[in-house]
Amino acid sequence: MIQRVVERIKVMVGSRYAHLGIALFALYGVSWFITHTSRFEKVMDTFQWYCYADYEARASLNSTGLREAEFYREKYRERFISLAKGSFDYRDKKETQAFFLSKGFIYDVWDEKSHPSYLLARVIEKGRHKAEIPEEVVFDYFILGDKKVAPFPEYKKGDWARDFVSAGEKKIYLHGDSLEPLLRGYFEILWDTQPREPTHFYNDALTHSLYRDLEGICEDLFMKRLYTKKQRARDYFTKEGFHIFLPTLFTMGARMAADLDSNLPPDYQYLRACLTGLSLNPNHTMAYLLKVSRPESHHPRVMKGWGDLRRRLTLTHPDRTTLVHISKAAQETLDGLEASSTVSQ
Repeated sequence: MIQRVVERIKVMVGSRYAHLGIALFALYGVSWFITHTSRFEKVMDTFQWYCYADYEARASLNSTGLREAEFYREKYRERFISLAKGSFDYRDKKETQAFFLSKGFIYDVWDEKSHPSYLLARVIEKGRHKAEIPEEVVFDYFILGDKKVAPFPEYKKGDWARDFVSAGEKKIYLHGDSLEPLLRGYFEILWDTQPREPTHFYNDALTHSLYRDLEGICEDLFMKRLYTKKQRARDYFTKEGFHIFLPTLFTMGARMAADLDSNLPPDYQYLRACLTGLSLNPNHTMAYLLKVSRPESHHPRVMKGWGDLRRRLTLTHPDRTTLVHISKAAQETLDGLEASSTVSQ
């Protein structure tokens, strides 16, 4: 079952970024002349392909690919400047953010290894949240849907590089697209296979983890078949499933918000956020996804932290791993990190 999901993701990632030059050429030659496309859609599409041309220029391994990406990057830059006139100053980050936010999208850009990394995603929900981690933290948050423009690490490494949370300027992003595609993909598989008893969810560790987090929902939808219409069932599974993950995401966000003004490296902040989330609001699925992820870091202590978490989280037999085990493993790893010396800068 897990192999089918992995294959789907690989196809999606491959089709999204393969033959970038051809896709850019087709978009540049056709979309400008589509009369029913709104001005905002043209601005968003142009900005999207400008960013990916910029990414491709950075990622190109040969001179031909580099020249092609640079050519389209310049073309889309010129077009974006033209479309932005009269609406916002594209050179002003706050003006650009305000323009996209008025249309329901979050825009952000930051330096990453001396190159820009962009984010453009639909806002599902925004607000202010209070949490205790154990200190009380109040922070502004945005729950983000599918990204129109992904940060460079995600573009380069694919969907498995997605983070659960990240930090903007004085706000926290909770990445719904790190979980919702997974829920949609598993819904399709489970709806088709029609599991009739709990053991049918034990085919692999990830499916079992999802079942343990969403046991009632899985039984209602796939075993009892309370919904006969697939669309309604899929919407219910995705919406209710994501809500079950929110407490963990908010706790992660609170830890990251508390560390915003610290001098801790971003990858260490993310590790602390994940460990705090699993410790205070443990979750089987997110523990599994964090265990199998391979985040990049240049800090030995950060990599040691991820390694310690994996050793403590034995998920070979998910039925033997309880939420208490997950919480204890995360807390012990976090305690070990805080007891050691300060992370080298």
